[in-house]
Formats: sequence, C-alpha cells, structure tokens
Amino acid sequence: MDKFFDETTMPEPTLEFEPAYNRHYIAVDEQGRIVDGWSDGPHPGRDTSGAICTNGEGGYQFRLFPGGEENPPLSAEDGVPLYRWDGGKAVLRTQAELEADRIPPLPQARAQKLAQLSAACSAVIVAGCCVELPGGGAGHISLTAEDQINLTNAVAAVEGGAAAYPYHLDGGLCALYPAADIRAMAWAATAHKLYHTTYYNHLAAWVRRCESAEEVSAITYGAELPEDLAEHMAAILEAAGGGVDAV
Repeated sequence: MDKFFDETTMPEPTLEFEPAYNRHYIAVDEQGRIVDGWSDGPHPGRDTSGAICTNGEGGYQFRLFPGGEENPPLSAEDGVPLYRWDGGKAVLRTQAELEADRIPPLPQARAQKLAQLSAACSAVIVAGCCVELPGGGAGHISLTAEDQINLTNAVAAVEGGAAAYPYHLDGGLCALYPAADIRAMAWAATAHKLYHTTYYNHLAAWVRRCESAEEVSAITYGAELPEDLAEHMAAILEAAGGGVDAV
C-alpha cells in the first residue's frame, strides 16, 4: 500500500543568509587629521591603500562613529578638518587645534597682509585730507585719481601765471580760488600722500621681517611702528620737507 505524506508534515528547508556588511574607511594626513571617509558599499572599487578601516561590519553608508550620522561632514566650511585619528578611534579636534590650522604659512600670511595694508593705504589716500587756506577758511579735499589730476592741472595753471583757478572743496560749490589757496591745497595733498605711502612702506618692511604668521596677523594699518622704523620714517619725512599727517 502506497504511503502518502501530508505536505504540512514535511520539514521546511533551512536557509542560511550571510549578513551583508560593508567596510568603512578613513584617510588621514601626516598630522593625523581625518581628511576623508567612505564605505565600500557605494564605493566598492575605491583604492584603500594607506586608508584605515574603522569598521569591518558597517552599514551601506559611511559612519564615522557607530550609530552616528551617515556620511557626516568631516571638515568645517573653510576646509579645516574637524576630526583626528588617535590611533584607535576618531576624536573631535579642539577649537585651539582648528584655529591653529587657520593660520596660513608665513609666506602666504605676509602676502595677504601686504595686500591688505596696501588696500588700506590707498583708501586713506583717496579719502583725502583737510586744508587750511591762506585766503581764509578751511575745508577738505578728496584725492581720487580724478581729483589728483584736477589739482595737478590747477597747480600748473597758477604756476603758469594764473592769478586764480576754479576748484571745489568737498561738499562745496566750485569757486575761484587765488593762486595761494591752490598751492596750499596741492601742498596738503602732497604731504598727505607722502605720509601714507611712506608709512605703508615701513609697515611692509615690518611685515617682511616678522618670523611668524601670528606676528604678521597682529599688524594693522594705523599701528605704531617699531622704534627703529618709526625713527627712519620720521627722518625721511623731515628730509622731504614735512609730510606730517595722522593715520
């Protein structure tokens, strides 16, 4: 007699699944700062030479910390690495470490500071200066490139024999100024420009002899010069016939 077996009594096959894991890697620089991180899930063929495997049984997306954010930002907005590898785990870098990274190398710091000081010098010159007029009164003159050309033309006219020449003080209407007033404006403008170009030149010398980026960073337009540079600048201005101004 044939034997029949109820299907429900037959043993079900046992299926064994290997858990799907991904390996997580980081790349660090010579100072141990973490500069990149990835999972071999989205990046299966990426070269891992020199990389550090932080998790051999991770999820599909990279995590710097177990249970942490997927694909977290590893750098600040300015590109400074936020984490370092201490040999066994990722560690958040201190604020002091981050700020130290933001100080540029000395040659770069010097170049940036010189450009900054040059721009400040130009702005101060263009802003102009005050002038006392021999004919009475006082005012302020701007010294944009156009203003300097106009003043040069005015001086040329009075030096050529004109008794007066039309010009204007800032905020005022154009008026006919006697030759003495025109010369006073020109002298004030020349002294103002001489002072600030000489001052910038000495600031630049100060920047170039700094031995650290921190020293360079501390120099600002308007700062008091070191004693030797201040004495040298004073001698130059005195030899030039004055040029005393306020920064």
